Amino acid sequence: MRITCFISGIMLLVCSCSGHRHNFEVEVDVQGAGNQMIYLARRTLSGTTVVDSAMPDKSGSYKLEGFTGQPDFYITYLQPRQYINLIIHPGDAFTVRTDAAAFDINYLVEGSKDSRLIQKMVNKQTRTLEKITAISTEFENSMGSKDFDKIKARIDKTYEQIVAEHREFSISLIEENPGSLASLMALYQQLGRNTPVFDYRKDFRYYEMVDSNLTPLYPNAEAIIDLNHKVTELRDILRLEAGSPAPDLALPDPQNQIISLSSLKGKYVLLVFWASWSSQSLAELMKFNTLYLKIAESVEYYQVSLDRTRDSWLKVQTDRKLKGIHVSDLKYWDSPVISLYHIEQLPVVYLIDRQGTIMGRNVTADDLRKMMEEGRF
Repeated sequence: MRITCFISGIMLLVCSCSGHRHNFEVEVDVQGAGNQMIYLARRTLSGTTVVDSAMPDKSGSYKLEGFTGQPDFYITYLQPRQYINLIIHPGDAFTVRTDAAAFDINYLVEGSKDSRLIQKMVNKQTRTLEKITAISTEFENSMGSKDFDKIKARIDKTYEQIVAEHREFSISLIEENPGSLASLMALYQQLGRNTPVFDYRKDFRYYEMVDSNLTPLYPNAEAIIDLNHKVTELRDILRLEAGSPAPDLALPDPQNQIISLSSLKGKYVLLVFWASWSSQSLAELMKFNTLYLKIAESVEYYQVSLDRTRDSWLKVQTDRKLKGIHVSDLKYWDSPVISLYHIEQLPVVYLIDRQGTIMGRNVTADDLRKMMEEGRF
């Protein structure tokens, strides 16, 4: 039970610390460790590398040293699977007190604010997981009971409250410490294998908050660069989700007249990305084509071809008697629309409302027909 960090598939590469250059020290007091060796390892996106190891001195304390040019993520451990997460700054000198029997749970950090924040998260997550385990056990024991439905409803509500409480704790930690690397770890917490505390769609503002605070402070840090890339990608994805304004397009039609997507405001728009060489997109286009005359008063088709030749683009329009607006810059996969709408395969279909707002992606002809039958157009 510990913070599940953003780094997965950790491989412990045990090596000795080279030379004597160091600018930080960590003292670890471990009760009941005997003469076991302790390790200090730096965490990276690709793995974990040991930077120092030590045997206990006469007082039973371990002295670990290393060098870092900027605040970074480390772990210390007796056994690889029971480790304590640390954030170490240049010039740090702090102490970790723990017990060998509960090395990674019942520990105390003295002298490091960031590592204390991680300790705070670990303690909170431990309590949260204990609560989840308790209600999970109650759920299993109640199966087959005549009151099972009532018990399940109560347990479900309790679970939601437990998760919500942990989430509020994590939000407060981030909001109060947006410039700490501990906030980055908070973003990647898990309350189970497939239960992240934060969802990028609902909680994107916290990803942005941490990124905007940490990137200026540590622009060369590997973990921060990775977060910045993720935030940039997420921002692009979110701007294409339902409720977002549809990015405008302005492309030539077969008569070389530029027609913009925004010029169609006031009507619903079916935005279709297709190509004459894509049999799958042609098949979907024909399904939409059969509905056009029935809904043309309310819905306009704005169909963007990713063809590379004018002849193939026009031939399909003529042969298939395709209706609606057709536009293309004939730049194939080099067209700017590819990145603008994150197109990876064809067809891609959006439905846009009268105000130019995206209603949905991957809309099918059946979806359109159902909406028409429901009187939404």
